[in-house]
Amino acid sequence: MKNLMERIAVESMAEYHRLIKDVKMWQWYREVTPIDHIGQLPIASRPVSRSSAGKIEFEDLRAIPWVFSWTQTRYNVPGWYGTGTAIKKILEEDSENLKRLQDMWSEWSFFQTVIENLQLELARARMEIAEAYDHLSSLSFHSMIADEYLRTRDAVLSITGFNDLLDNHTAIQHTIKLRNPYTDTLNLIQADLLKRWQIVTEEDSGAMRHAIFMSINGIASAMQSTG
Repeated sequence: MKNLMERIAVESMAEYHRLIKDVKMWQWYREVTPIDHIGQLPIASRPVSRSSAGKIEFEDLRAIPWVFSWTQTRYNVPGWYGTGTAIKKILEEDSENLKRLQDMWSEWSFFQTVIENLQLELARARMEIAEAYDHLSSLSFHSMIADEYLRTRDAVLSITGFNDLLDNHTAIQHTIKLRNPYTDTLNLIQADLLKRWQIVTEEDSGAMRHAIFMSINGIASAMQSTG
């Protein structure tokens, strides 16, 4: 059990690093997420970046604003990315590994917690809405992320035997589905505001910044998460 768990950890981390260490990722991330605006919010005990130079760079970014920005866009990447590729590799190596992973899900509380967390992050993600943010950049990582999302979702469902994510937590499942239409609207408004910010005049920047702050607060409340 522990050997398979270690393999999942190593392989998923390698795939996660392949995404975030792509030379174009940081530019795309800054263009499609509200990270620069989150850095201006007066809500944190510490600045979003460890650097005192003022400009936010990936190497200096703190964990909470990193996760917060992914949550705002409904990608939720840090909560699940890479796991699908890792499990797919393990299943391709030995068909008996699916049964082993299913047994781990049934018998090992630690692995159950891992899968439960994956379920929640996958269920809260929303690829069709996240794609609206991807259009804010001339670069694109959406297909890469969306493909990994499907791999990870399918892997989780094959291990749990469920028809849908969170079938064992129907109250949470229902709450997410109930909130989605309202949260989706906030996301589309925010994506439009971020697009307008790219061409905003200095005269209008104050009002536009305030509107973006409001959208960040609204989505954080709807997602019940700030990272």
